[in-house]
Amino acid sequence: MSSVRSANTSPEIAVRITRYPSITEPQFFGCAAAFVDSLFGELHAAASALRRLEGRAKGSAFAYEMTLDRHRYGALIVIDRWSTLVRAFSPHLTLSRYPGILTEASSRVSTAENILGRANQLIDAADRYGTEAVEASLMAFQSLQVTFAEERGAADQYTKLGPMLPEEYKESRQIFLEDLAAR
Repeated sequence: MSSVRSANTSPEIAVRITRYPSITEPQFFGCAAAFVDSLFGELHAAASALRRLEGRAKGSAFAYEMTLDRHRYGALIVIDRWSTLVRAFSPHLTLSRYPGILTEASSRVSTAENILGRANQLIDAADRYGTEAVEASLMAFQSLQVTFAEERGAADQYTKLGPMLPEEYKESRQIFLEDLAAR
């Protein structure tokens, strides 16, 4: 498990894909696509909620605050589950393309957890959703697109195959999407 935990992280929810004894390269890239799609979706939703809260005092828009919390902590859950998957399969998997996804995974996960942890601390410490805190948090969210650019590039490359995508890619992507969405 990663070092950054949240109240929403449930240890009972297993990453089902890790029950496989091994996965192929297309299966791994299906999981990588599910990861970046889920992570960037969580960050986009958190950013949208944060924009709606900009200029307001804490507690003045409960529904938006709940949405923000669900997605900013949801991003940490997605990162934690990605880390679990990579730790399970990286010792037994060699990628012919985008090898940095495996070799740099631990560093990228740590960087992402650090960035999100600091953004969350900034949001939590403020008494209102001021412009400076909102902008700093949004920049932190956007910086993760750079952190996981290789994963996004691999997912985009596979997407270009369209209907020619391997079935094992699609199946593993779907399984891991379900793993990532479970709360």
